[in-house]
Amino acid sequence: MQSQAEDMVAVRREILDLLRQQMDALNSPLGLTDEKLRECYDRQVRVQELREKLQDAPTAIVALTPERQMVITSLDRAS
Repeated sequence: MQSQAEDMVAVRREILDLLRQQMDALNSPLGLTDEKLRECYDRQVRVQELREKLQDAPTAIVALTPERQMVITSLDRAS
């Protein structure tokens, strides 16, 4: 379960990175070239894939103890 939680954290980080890249491209003083626009569309497709991955993942609460230990509690009834 811990590995799965770490995977979900990595997915969220990738989404944030992709969205930052989107904002950088859209805020560029050089404007959007056809190539940059294509890259934006590709990133948006990837963000959607990652969002679906998050939605399909089992639900859990992840917390860190004061000692920086990860504690995971599943909210799925089957677990």
